[in-house]
Parts: sequence; structure tokens; C-alpha cells
Amino acid sequence: MTLTLPQARRLSATVVVLASLALASGCDKLTNRLGLTGQVAAVAPQPIGPERMRVLLPTRGAQATLAPVARSGGTTVWQTLDGITLSFRQGVLVGTRGLGDDLMTSGITNTLAMVDGKLDGMYYPHVRSYLDGEYQTEFRSFQCRQQARSREQTSIGGQVYVTRKIEERCVSPRDEFTNTYWLNTSGEVIKSRQWVSPAIEYMETERVQR
Repeated sequence: MTLTLPQARRLSATVVVLASLALASGCDKLTNRLGLTGQVAAVAPQPIGPERMRVLLPTRGAQATLAPVARSGGTTVWQTLDGITLSFRQGVLVGTRGLGDDLMTSGITNTLAMVDGKLDGMYYPHVRSYLDGEYQTEFRSFQCRQQARSREQTSIGGQVYVTRKIEERCVSPRDEFTNTYWLNTSGEVIKSRQWVSPAIEYMETERVQR
């Protein structure tokens, strides 16, 4: 299955819902370390479920534990105390707000098909959008493929899981990255390492118990 540029542009027009905050302040180390406090509105916590996600930005030495605050069209929005939001669809990152060099949209239809084993060994297009220095939308196109798929035991919060580890390699004339997804026996992404942008680089996530 392939994604044409017009289709990617239509997908990128989807508005990511910005909802209420999902995190107790004692758990939030992300926005203070990044100096982003006050750039986005902080609102009272209104989590919509018991799930939690631990997020680490290795290049910034920053981490936070987030809770879900909104779901729309298969996308779940997770939010910090200071209003930073991360949006995922089936565990795959589709957008960020408040980090600085944000991922505005990401066409992940082919990535989801790859994770499901439908594009084994095939190259597929992947289109992302960012804001340039004049706050104009800039689309960046990548060619991606599954790089590896294996079974692996991984530890999350002191508990060991048997997972499927899937690596996705994407390249363009400008950037290249490798995303890694760990899926549990139910096929859910419970851990990941995903590239956000050149300035932020990789984001590591883990689904944890409340």
C-alpha cells in the first residue's frame, strides 16, 4: 500500500485535538528541563483513562509520565502539566506540540501496515510536516522499509514481557532515522524509540502501570 503526496497532504490537514492535562505535577520533569513552561497553556488534569506513558528525550536529559486526555479517529492524545501534547495512533507517533521543533503531522498508514506484516521487505513512502522559520508548513518525504523483525524479552517497570521487536528504517536526502517498536502478545506497542525531528531527535516511550 502506498501513500501519494495529495493523500499525505489531506492526512496532514487533520487537526490534533488539544485537550486537558493529564499529569500530576510531581511526575513532570520534561517542560522544566526544556524551558518551555508558559509557552503552552497549563490546565487542570482531566485524564480519560488509567493508562500512563513514560517518555524520555535522551538528547535533552528530560523525562515525564503522561496520561491520555483525548481520543479522536483512532488517535490518542497524551499531555503533560504544562500543556505539551504527544499524539499516537496504535503506538505510532503522529504529532507533537510544545517541544519546539515539533512534528506537526505524520502520514503513518504505511507504517501501520508494515507493523502488521503487510509490507515485508517493501519500500514505501512516508511524509511528515514541520513548520519552517517563517511558520509555513514544510513537507518532508522519506522512503522507508522494515529493517528487522524479531522476538525479544524486554523489561518495563520491573516486569519482563515477551515482545515482537520491529525496526523501521527511513531515509531522505536531508535526514535518516530508525524507529523501533516493541509489541506485546496482543499486538499493542508497549515500548518504542521514535524519531521526532532534527532538533529533538529520538523519543523513547514505555506504557506503564498507574
